[in-house]
Amino acid sequence: MADLIPNTTRIAFASAAAVRRSRHAAVLPLCQLAHQALMAALAAETPHQIVGYAADRFDILERADHLKTILTAVAAYAKAIVADTAHMAPTNIHDETGYLIDATSEVIGALNNACDRMLADQEIAAE
Repeated sequence: MADLIPNTTRIAFASAAAVRRSRHAAVLPLCQLAHQALMAALAAETPHQIVGYAADRFDILERADHLKTILTAVAAYAKAIVADTAHMAPTNIHDETGYLIDATSEVIGALNNACDRMLADQEIAAE
C-alpha cells in the first residue's frame, strides 16, 4: 500500500540564480501526490462485467480483485491525508485508517467465502 504514494523530493539549489532558472520545478505536497496516486489507481480500474443473469465464481473473484485494488488505494490515500493533517495540526490526531484496511479484508473475505461455498455446492451436486 505504501508504494501507491510516491515520496516527495526536495530540490537543493546552489545559488539564488539557480532558483530563478528553475522556477518551473515544483515540489508537490504529500497530500497532492496522494490524490494523484488515488486518481490514477481509480482511472486504471474498471469493474468486471457480469454477463447474463447470474455470476459464476470467476465473476465474483474478478470483482473481489477490483474492490481490493480500489479499497487499497482509498486506504492509502486516507492514510496520507491523515498523516499530513496530523503533521500540520496543533493537536494530536490519531490515525484510525487501519479500520479501512480491516474493512477491505472483510469485504474481500466475504466474496472469497462465497466462491468457496459455490465450489462446495458444485461438489455436492456432482455426487
